[in-house]
Amino acid sequence: MLSAAALTTKAQNMDAKIGIKAGGNLMMGGKFEVGGASYTSKYTAGFQAGVFLDLPLSERLSFMPEVMYAQKGSKFEGSASGTNGEIRTKTGYIDIPVLLAINATPELQFVLGPQASLLLNQKTTTYVNGQSIGSTTDKDDFRKSIAGGVVGLGYKFNPNMNINARYNMDFQSFGKDNIDQDKARFSGFALSLGYSF
Repeated sequence: MLSAAALTTKAQNMDAKIGIKAGGNLMMGGKFEVGGASYTSKYTAGFQAGVFLDLPLSERLSFMPEVMYAQKGSKFEGSASGTNGEIRTKTGYIDIPVLLAINATPELQFVLGPQASLLLNQKTTTYVNGQSIGSTTDKDDFRKSIAGGVVGLGYKFNPNMNINARYNMDFQSFGKDNIDQDKARFSGFALSLGYSF
């Protein structure tokens, strides 16, 4: 308790900043199995935007929680019995990473920590031999919240402007347990620019 009180007091005496950030990502959805066929995913581009808090704990450590809207997608492709199939999924999540930043230099920092993702929307379209056979926006088969993790690098151009490169990985499938698709997990890379006040 004394250590926590000392850290809180020190943080209050240092400059805490709030900021905004936006950028793009490349996500994939792991592997999906249906109808005896295995569909391997490919990277799909998306975007993300949100706010962050930079709360210094010491000269070397900072606490950095964020709230981000993240668009995540994936293309699953496979074939069975001479038929080519494709499943395209595009989802929207509120990502809440709770990160610890390790300041290697005043400009360069390493970040890592857990992340919670809350599902907002999804659209899945199925193709057979290049022809769409239907799409759905139903969220019933999707997990409403997912636990994951984040690791990455940040660089400060000046006290206000920064750039971040990260790898995000979900620890759980985006499908519900009864869907039995444990390998269908979002993972990928994100790059964003931030401005703090």
